[in-house]
This record gives sequence, structure tokens and C-alpha cells, in this order.
Amino acid sequence: MQLVDSFGRIHNYVRISLIDKCNLNCIYCNPVNSNKRFYHNRELLTDGEIFRLCKILVKNLEVNKIRFTGGEPLLRKDIIPMLKNISELKNDYNLMLGITTNGTELHENLEALESNGIDYLNVSLDSLQEQKFIAITGKNCYHQVLSAIRLAEKMRFTKVKVNAVIIKNLNDKELIDFVEYFKDSDIELRFIEFMPFGNNDWEKNGFVSAEEMKEIIQKKYHLIRSNDENKVAENYSVFNHSLKIGFISSISNHFCDSCNRLRITAAGKIKLCLFSPEETSLKEHLSNPSIQDEFIAEIISNTLSKKLGKHPKVEELIKLHHNNMLSIGG
Repeated sequence: MQLVDSFGRIHNYVRISLIDKCNLNCIYCNPVNSNKRFYHNRELLTDGEIFRLCKILVKNLEVNKIRFTGGEPLLRKDIIPMLKNISELKNDYNLMLGITTNGTELHENLEALESNGIDYLNVSLDSLQEQKFIAITGKNCYHQVLSAIRLAEKMRFTKVKVNAVIIKNLNDKELIDFVEYFKDSDIELRFIEFMPFGNNDWEKNGFVSAEEMKEIIQKKYHLIRSNDENKVAENYSVFNHSLKIGFISSISNHFCDSCNRLRITAAGKIKLCLFSPEETSLKEHLSNPSIQDEFIAEIISNTLSKKLGKHPKVEELIKLHHNNMLSIGG
């Protein structure tokens, strides 16, 4: 059974948050003034519940891509044995596994991630200037993140993506610097529009559209549009260089009509959209062995039928306070 919503969009990609805690305080995601309530450990999905969820997704619902997020997923102590168990599903199903990380715990975990089924990495890096990196994240770990990215490039991951959220008068003057630094790297550099989330002080005068970013880069580099099926990013290659660049325009030119993803929070709640207030809990079902997998698959499918055609306009989004990125899972 495929996961298809009421608009005919096939959902074959699920992001599962493993933990809602993070060791950074990035101003666009986990600002120090967010006053967020973290889940108690007993509220989080257990490794057994996460494995069961993944199995249902791939076996019963034809999901072929799962990305593990957070918070910072590598802060979860049981993550490597958990991934080892989940990666065994790849023997029977067409499944790709990825992980989103802030990079601070990445260097010492790269070999374990590679050998336990992770196919691709998404690593956050919002500045190439150490002091600005500290201003954005609240921590001095710039060099360890950058060295982890460089090491990951040399390994056998299918893709290494480096994500930068661009904010006017903060890091927008670094767009060319990013391309210059990574132009001969075998990575995908992704520039992401600043999105409004609870208490992150989003303002229009801090917003840089994906189109503006692209225009700035094209003043120095020739970008060639890629003919791929990516439903999120507008992708380009850089002429005469190995670098790939993606622009993610969640606000200025949303891609809701081609959305193919669901999100599961660290507490096992289905989120139909980053900006959706509605949640359906799966934890009590996943923890009960007497409940059949087919029943849980039906709950997921029925919940998907409530998904809206597109997220609200930005004027409405900035009024929302429930949609903390750490709770949802990036």
C-alpha cells in the first residue's frame, strides 16, 4: 500500500526525529529564549519502537527513504546499534538511510555511520567565519564541524550535503565564499531560506530569497540547472567545477504541490508538515505487541488524508508558536 494523500501526492520519504535535544543554540532553530519543554526519556520512542516503525514504513507503506533527525541525533546514546538493526531492512527492501546532524559529534561517528547503513549525510554549516559561526550557534565548534565534513567527503557515502540557512546581514555576504571554498568538492551545498519557527524572531527584513541567493552567486559563477527529480531543492552544477548547489525556497516559492514526506517526532507523533499544528501519536501502538502492524499502517495512511494542499502564508506562519524545529525534527 502506497502512502497517498487526498491531493494524489505519493509519500515515500519519512523523517524520524530520534531526540529533541541539541548541543547548539542556533538562532533560527533553538534560540536560547525559546523556553522549550524537552521530552522526558520515557516519552521518547525506544529503539525497538523506532525499528518497528521503520519496518512498517518500508514493508507496509512502500517508503524507500528514511532520514534520522533531531535535535542532534548523534546525542542519542543507542544510535549506532539502533542503526545496525534498521540497516538490516535494506537486505529485503529498497531503502536509503540518511541522517541530519550539526556535525559536532560527527567526526568520531563517521566510520560507524558508514558501516551501519547510513547512505547520505546532511551537515549544517551556516558560516565559514569562526566568530560568526559562534554567533549563530552559540558554541565554539567550527573547526570540528568543518573537519568532519572534509573527512566525510573521502568516505563512501552516496551523498554529503552541507546546509546553510541564509539570513540577511548575518551570513548572506558569504554566499560567494561558500562556493569558493567548496567549488572543487564532491558535496552538495544547499542554501536554505530562513523560515519562521516559534520564537526565532523571523522578520521580513532578515529574509533572503532563494532567487536573490542565486543571482548573487551567478555574478561570479556560471550555474547550470540540473535535470533531476528533486522535489525540494532547485539544483545546479557549477561550470568547470565539481560542486553541486541546491536552493531551497520553502517561503518564497514553496514546493508543497510535490511534497513527498512525512515527519515523525521523537515522541512518535506524526507531523504532516513542518507548519502543521496537528499531531497523531503512534507510540502507544508501537509499544503494544498485540496491535498488528497493518493497523498502525492504516493509522498512518488515514492521518495522511488530513494533510493540507500547502502550508499557510508567511503572515500566518509568524504567528505560530507550537512549531519548534527541535520538537518536529528537521
